[in-house]
Amino acid sequence: MNRRDAIKLTAAAALLTALSATAEEEVFKNREEMKPENPAKLQESELKHTPQITIGKKDAKGYTPVSITVGQGGIIHPSTPEHWIDFVELYADKKRVGKSELEAEISRGAVTFAVKLDQVKTLTAKAGCNLHGIWTSTLAL
Repeated sequence: MNRRDAIKLTAAAALLTALSATAEEEVFKNREEMKPENPAKLQESELKHTPQITIGKKDAKGYTPVSITVGQGGIIHPSTPEHWIDFVELYADKKRVGKSELEAEISRGAVTFAVKLDQVKTLTAKAGCNLHGIWTSTLAL
């Protein structure tokens, strides 16, 4: 490859990288950690984005299903091409249990992890909305 072709190829690659980064910024407009105005009285938009943690029954091997649904009070977060939950994470006493990445429209903000909860004092769920930031819930055990 001659020098001129190498320069053209490098410029094209740089342009594609810049366009890709711009497109991702458009899709994920807000990556801030969000906090409700009044945690004791969530507004409708806050209910829609706040993860709800539900604990099931421990199985014979000591694992307990921990389900996370994004939305509370009967308000479920939408999953459209323009507005969806793109990830859900679960932490047990600040140690990450797992992360599930979700796609718009085909999935919704709901996941379940099997966790050994012996000795765990708190569970924390984080959910990322592509438009409205990252929302957190904590449940004391």
